[in-house]
Amino acid sequence: MRMLSVVCAAATLLASAAAVAADKPELRIGSVVAMTGPASALGLPEKNALELLQEQLAKDEDLPFTVKFITYDDASDPTKAVNNVRKLITEDRAHVVICCSTTPTSMAILETVTQAKVPNISLALGQSVIEPAKERHWIFKTPSTDQLQVTGLVDDMVKRGIKKVAFLGLEDSFGEGGWIALQSVAKEKGVEIVASERFSRTDTNFTPQALKVRQSNPGAVYIHAIPPSSALVHQALKRVGYAGPIYHSGGSANNAFISIGKQDVEGALLGTTPVLVYTDMPDSNPLKPVISKFAALYEKRFNVPKVDIFPGQSWDAGNIVLKAAAEVVKSGGKLDDLDAARAALRDKIEATKEFVGVGGIFNYSPTDHLGLDHRSTFISVVKNGEFRLYESK
Repeated sequence: MRMLSVVCAAATLLASAAAVAADKPELRIGSVVAMTGPASALGLPEKNALELLQEQLAKDEDLPFTVKFITYDDASDPTKAVNNVRKLITEDRAHVVICCSTTPTSMAILETVTQAKVPNISLALGQSVIEPAKERHWIFKTPSTDQLQVTGLVDDMVKRGIKKVAFLGLEDSFGEGGWIALQSVAKEKGVEIVASERFSRTDTNFTPQALKVRQSNPGAVYIHAIPPSSALVHQALKRVGYAGPIYHSGGSANNAFISIGKQDVEGALLGTTPVLVYTDMPDSNPLKPVISKFAALYEKRFNVPKVDIFPGQSWDAGNIVLKAAAEVVKSGGKLDDLDAARAALRDKIEATKEFVGVGGIFNYSPTDHLGLDHRSTFISVVKNGEFRLYESK
């Protein structure tokens, strides 16, 4: 009889919990990332972080809404990205879309989310994804930009007395963004670009490009790509005898870069966000405790020795959406009114101020859909097989 009472009490509690959940509106966060294909080194960690966020939210009984995550794989393909985003918007009725892992896929979906009037947070590096902000009314992003990172790297070249730089980059919109940024920053800083070579994401032989770059006799080389390409290009430069400093975009700031490049990428310099170097930051930096907490959760959950920048980007995107949704509900907005909720969420995201995330401190505005500044931009150096904070000489 006592056992029956316990069972009945448990059933009552479960029914009560279900009733409470049913009374809450549902927030649907859709995402499309590159779980397979050439950009999977970026997309898989991004998917993992969203999964981790969902698990953490399950423990939070104080949320004024329930959260449903719907995630699809675009296989690093812009066409698949567009199709999946359309599905999220029309079939899954997502309030917000987090997409995509790369610049080409993020650029491909711009028209889709804009026409549907759905807020989108991109996980791509390319500045063109969010600029001009007037035309990208519904688009935001969490990673740093080409311009911010390239500026920091070229400043270091200038400090070293380097006058000439060569460019090696992907032959797509991501590579083009890096090329445009380098031209602009190099001109401003008085550094001459003596060579520019391109390659595709599926190339495996980079010797011809490496030879041409070496023959241009640059003081430094800047590579704007993602693994595996960026690591293989770096190795090709070493093989043809180039011995100068090699700089990389934030696209290389993940563990795949080191696992592929191994000893050859020792000394590589990368523009990056704070998550890659937080252990070397002073305790007084407000980013450090936030990153430390996330890193501990992520490393334990996915059994990795050290988190890199890509899961942090989707983690920030998810948390920015949650913060905006909480503010919409608090101000009386109804998540059940989908069109109105999408518009309200967009406005609340744009109003984000001093949000301390994993990738930096975000301050969005009508003219700035990146929201990051110099406080969120660092240079990392590969040292003894690890990413460490680099301090200019």
